[in-house]
Amino acid sequence: MKLLLVVNPISGGKSKETFINKAEDYCKKYGIPYKYFHTTGEDDVKKLSTEVESVKPDKVVSIGGDGTTLMTALALQNSDVPFGIIPMGSANGMAKELSVPNDTMQAFQDLITSQMIIPIDVIRVNDDYTMHLGDVGINAAMVENFEKEEGRGWAAYAKHFISAVNNASLFDVTIEIDNKTYEHKAYSVLIANTRMYGTGAIVNPKGNPHDGVFEIVLLIKRDWSAVINLGLTAFDQRAVETFEEYTKNYSAKSARIKFDKPRMLQLDGEVIGECESIEAEIISGGVQYITTGDNHFIDQLKSS
Repeated sequence: MKLLLVVNPISGGKSKETFINKAEDYCKKYGIPYKYFHTTGEDDVKKLSTEVESVKPDKVVSIGGDGTTLMTALALQNSDVPFGIIPMGSANGMAKELSVPNDTMQAFQDLITSQMIIPIDVIRVNDDYTMHLGDVGINAAMVENFEKEEGRGWAAYAKHFISAVNNASLFDVTIEIDNKTYEHKAYSVLIANTRMYGTGAIVNPKGNPHDGVFEIVLLIKRDWSAVINLGLTAFDQRAVETFEEYTKNYSAKSARIKFDKPRMLQLDGEVIGECESIEAEIISGGVQYITTGDNHFIDQLKSS
């Protein structure tokens, strides 16, 4: 088995050196060949895709946060090579969603050992993509300010979320799905492939990154205590049911979303820029993902 380790050196403001040293020792102990690919922020998808073709790894290891996970997945879209996640970003939302251990060496050993490989969906959003969550509104404003912060850890993440909540205002949204039109006023509009923010807070109980559809979730009522809890705490089922009073939720394979004026869009923790409309479409099973039986979506797949 040959590994290609994709390392984002700046994700989460965390040094990767300790993990990398341990991973190298593990590979040397068990005779596992490996190579590195370090991201630079310039044409990473194209460069990684070329590297995969050259190296021909059996598994790709994505070491970073949600943005690194997405970049790795996009580079593998036209390949049968599977990948797994080592969570070393600021929030690690996708890793949490897929029950990847916080212990990076445990996550690494799971990735190497597991023979459980399943397809995972990707969402095309205009000319960009998301695997986890994208949004216009509160979270987009938080991410925009967070990117300007020198520190990229949890404290900065929380500070900018609260600021974005305090400055949020209603805006007009039109959604078109299957020739039907829905009009709303919302504080935030999420394009969701999964259930929860990187905080662990559930915002889309219907979310399943393996089901071939995505959800559009609109925050339509102003209750800052509920919104702050949404961003900073994990919900139990009663909290989820209560929060459903504050949202509208639509499932779709494709949709068009229009806003009253150009508004900031973020996808998987990366600021994309302002847009007045969004064309979103699911790419069902777009990439192969290495998981374990701890992934709670596995049981749903078996029953479907």
